[in-house]
Amino acid sequence: MTSDKTPCQIYKYNSDNFVLTKNTTSYFAKEFVNSEIEADKVVWLNFHSTEDRINIETLCKSLNIDNLSIEDIYENNNRPKIEEYDNYLYFSIRSALPNSLTRNNLEQEQISFFLGQHYLISFQEKSSDHFTSVRDRIEKNKGKLRMKGTDFLLYRMLEAIIDNYFEVIEEISTTVINLEKHCLKNIDSNTLQLIENEKEN
Repeated sequence: MTSDKTPCQIYKYNSDNFVLTKNTTSYFAKEFVNSEIEADKVVWLNFHSTEDRINIETLCKSLNIDNLSIEDIYENNNRPKIEEYDNYLYFSIRSALPNSLTRNNLEQEQISFFLGQHYLISFQEKSSDHFTSVRDRIEKNKGKLRMKGTDFLLYRMLEAIIDNYFEVIEEISTTVINLEKHCLKNIDSNTLQLIENEKEN
């Protein structure tokens, strides 16, 4: 399945400045290696969807990404995974966003990364913003991020995912406390079902 409706977002930055642009998966499949990678800048390309597999595979092949790594983007591993290759590092992690508890289900997704010498590519399964704090650091030149390389950028992105997990845990804890209070006043079948749903999450 292919789609050019969801734009990709690319940041290029160094200690002096940054540039943010958006374009389609087909554009980056053709032009990322030739036009977007710059030796004096960190390049972060983020996909807000993995639907356009044909163009994603074209991009990966232009970067000499192994076929097994491409398959890993779509594997939906339950545990974090890291694989080291000669010219890049593959990393994947499960994520969750705060305020995503709908109908008593915790929405999660896999985020995959390719870390190269001058670039970091991140693949999100759907459009959701895990990295607001990272973008803020880039755009406002906060901290050391704009003075560091792609490895430090990956570190900050993983830190943002972990921070989101802590917020989700706090939300679940609040829900459980409210259920406990309700149970003390009036226990019924609906409350019991809510408790079971929280256990499954």
